[in-house]
Amino acid sequence: MRRSRRATATAALLVGCTAVLPLTGADIAGAAAPGAHARVERVNTASDGTQANAESIGEKISADGRFVTFETGATNLVPGATESMRRVYVKDLRTGRTELASVASDGTPADRSSWTTSISGDGRYVAFDSEAKNLAPNRNPGDYYDVFVHDRVTGRTEVLVENKGTKPAHSSAPSISADGRYVAFSSDRDDLVPGDTNGRTDVFVRDRLRGTTKRVSVTSDGAQADGFSVSPQISADGGKVAFLSMSDLVTPPGGEKALQRPRARGLYVHDLRTGRTQRGAPTRDGGGVAVDGDFALSPDGRYALFSSDSDALVENDTNGKADVFATDLVTGVVRRVSVAADGSQADNSSYRGGVMSADNRHVFFMSLAANLVPGDTNGVEDVFAKDLVTGAVERVSVAADGSQANGWSGGPSVDLAGRTLVFGSAADNLVPGDTNKVYDAFVRRVR
Repeated sequence: MRRSRRATATAALLVGCTAVLPLTGADIAGAAAPGAHARVERVNTASDGTQANAESIGEKISADGRFVTFETGATNLVPGATESMRRVYVKDLRTGRTELASVASDGTPADRSSWTTSISGDGRYVAFDSEAKNLAPNRNPGDYYDVFVHDRVTGRTEVLVENKGTKPAHSSAPSISADGRYVAFSSDRDDLVPGDTNGRTDVFVRDRLRGTTKRVSVTSDGAQADGFSVSPQISADGGKVAFLSMSDLVTPPGGEKALQRPRARGLYVHDLRTGRTQRGAPTRDGGGVAVDGDFALSPDGRYALFSSDSDALVENDTNGKADVFATDLVTGVVRRVSVAADGSQADNSSYRGGVMSADNRHVFFMSLAANLVPGDTNGVEDVFAKDLVTGAVERVSVAADGSQANGWSGGPSVDLAGRTLVFGSAADNLVPGDTNKVYDAFVRRVR
């Protein structure tokens, strides 16, 4: 399968920031909206500010808003990492320091490429998958790729689940909880849990504290999937995991499985506390739809955000384009997010699922639409912020003076407070001195 592209402080932050707010109506006194003219900085640079000599992707920000992790094949960001292979880096936004995270415990850089980075809430732990053979001892010679966790405080790098068998380990796509305890991942291995006999890629969660592994790509009664399940995303609080599956894991009220476009990738959410699996993208009649691109859970796991070109999710969806939606996993209500402030439908596709602030108020997403905000004339994908209370929409992938980007932007990631946003862009006019002509990672203070 091809891969997709201390704890206490974090827990306190989560408790203080994850109040559930409704997706409609309601006023919140004093809540600030994203600002129009905020500082923009480039993230994928060396500690001295040298710009990367290759593109950077997969940017993610820690919940506390201080650290950003990204992936790049650049050879000029840190000493010793001069071979052209994809590596995982962390940028400290407070100090400007850039460090290599895809390293062995002795600091040696990975000897093969690494991808799919995910960072804990305080930036201490970085999870990633890699083909490297030198990141942990006693690797099975046949292992192709595996999931690793690097502790930036102790320097230790460990394989997430050691392979003690004879079969190669094919585990990938890690997603780590804010406290660093839980890591969701997908794997072809059949020895991680008892009774894994489906011969398919499944989604699992590893409890790093207890050293246990649980399969989550199952029905609510525990039956295993009959199709591939991939691309997990764990909520910041570690309570729920969203993933895509070729199986229909939920039977609607009518009693028959009803996933539109059979064998398409449906979105599911598994509750680790209750064992319930539910649709993340339910239609109005209880079925499910195929999901396009990236997706996410809100930090508290209440909302699933995704994109789809289906017109069966909400009423009056007639634009014939992919839109971004938010599903309230408690009420089952689905809301279309990618609309203008007056409710007008987007005139072009919106995708990459979106990410949500911890107050469940602001959603950041990517769209090619030109009618979500006035003056959008650049003809490329931009990143937008949607206020779910007021309905206001703002384009946030702009320069500090408000100038629109001259290249496409996407891949938003936001901190818990919804104040610091990172995104990627091919534009060269967002910051001064951008002359490397590659896709870069940027950070913007939006509130």
